[in-house]
Amino acid sequence: MLFVAQESPQQLTRQIEFYNPDWSRDGRTLLFESTLDGKFAIYTINADGTGLRRLTVDTANSEQPRWSPDGRRIVFSSDRAGHLDLYTMNADGSGQTRLTTTSGGGYYQSSFSPDGNWIVFQGRPDNRETRDRVYVIRSDGSGSWRRLSDSTSGAEGPRWTRDGSITFKQVPYAKRFWNEMTLPDMNDAKQHTRVMTVRPDGSGLRAIDQPPADDDKVRSPDGRHVAYTKSLDGSSGLYVDERLLIGGPGAGPLGYVRNTTLTPVRDTLDTYDSPREGGGQIVRGAGHYVVRVIRQVGARRWEMADTWYDSTGQETARQFARTAAGGTPTIELETVRAPTDSASMLVGRDRVTAWVVPAGATPRLYDSAAIGERYNTVIVASAIAKTHPAVGSVFLYPAYTLYGGSPVQTRVDSMRVVRRDTLHSGQVVLPVLVLERGGGGQIWVDETTGGEVLSRGNAGPGRWWWHIRRGVTPPQIK
Repeated sequence: MLFVAQESPQQLTRQIEFYNPDWSRDGRTLLFESTLDGKFAIYTINADGTGLRRLTVDTANSEQPRWSPDGRRIVFSSDRAGHLDLYTMNADGSGQTRLTTTSGGGYYQSSFSPDGNWIVFQGRPDNRETRDRVYVIRSDGSGSWRRLSDSTSGAEGPRWTRDGSITFKQVPYAKRFWNEMTLPDMNDAKQHTRVMTVRPDGSGLRAIDQPPADDDKVRSPDGRHVAYTKSLDGSSGLYVDERLLIGGPGAGPLGYVRNTTLTPVRDTLDTYDSPREGGGQIVRGAGHYVVRVIRQVGARRWEMADTWYDSTGQETARQFARTAAGGTPTIELETVRAPTDSASMLVGRDRVTAWVVPAGATPRLYDSAAIGERYNTVIVASAIAKTHPAVGSVFLYPAYTLYGGSPVQTRVDSMRVVRRDTLHSGQVVLPVLVLERGGGGQIWVDETTGGEVLSRGNAGPGRWWWHIRRGVTPPQIK
């Protein structure tokens, strides 16, 4: 069954979220959490928006990262063991170490003390309970925890003060378990919330008159910039001052490509064909093949070049797709040259110009103002594979066509995640994601590298064409 996209190009199946930014000591790097790759994971990014790096690579959720004062370590929460526990790691993601163990609750909202010797956090031993507690633990994990809050009240939002004390909110929840709480109980508890201060050794616990300001904006060490996350038109993003750093509209797989790099490759794709129905075999075609080269052509600029050859090795066509300035994977220039027909398209900041020479027909020149972005299918498929989406997810993107319609107009294409599969190149096992376009064509993409392993499309009545990476065993038709 084919999926026909009707939604807006920016309407993605999976929402991308960004939370909890934290500045490095030198003010050059931001730490944050995001669902950019699927689960919540921890990333760093330079303050100018370059150098995106993922630090947690497992398939669990990792959240609420905070730098140590010297910038050498990070504390965070992760559910990789089944429940949220505290972990630390080095600034490059190495040396991940578990600090707490819970079998039914969770621990979070952690941060290092100003001298780096302690970590304060909140949590509960049982997720059914309404009341969190505030604890401290030595930052190297040695010794036992110390509970700092009153066990008869909830304790939330622990923060360090400059002198090394801790403040937190004490909330007098009326009942122990959530299923016992009523809305009046909740409202009454909030009205009687107090702000407490205490020292790490547990002494000096008292209420204070002036509560700390609640501000989601995190100021840089020199005080000149603020980092924060916000949702604009339903799309979450990470901002510095008023500048979008990462995320925002289109922050799904397209946004992922904007902030990563393609994998340089030189591949040979052989041509095959098969019947569309009846389970016929995939067989080698007339000996034609395509050589694909993906290479970097400038700062954050990449080019994909496909060159077609016939069985004698004679070049029959070329096609180029180049990312535009700034790394955006919109098509800057695409050219196809063949003995029978040709087409080219230039996409600039303000205009789109295309020249189409169909076989046996009058050449046509198209020119119009640029409207939105348009993307190369292979690059979009690579981006989707690298985000490890769930089977059944549908991603929409602004596409284009050189034949069969006006090339200066964008159209909405879709890719649906059909299934996960494995292919073989000799003894090497290739984990692939199978994506289906709105018109019925499919692409098998390596989930590790994002490279196309094979693809198929409509070769005319009752036939599929296939491009299969040389050395890869063709799959059974499904």
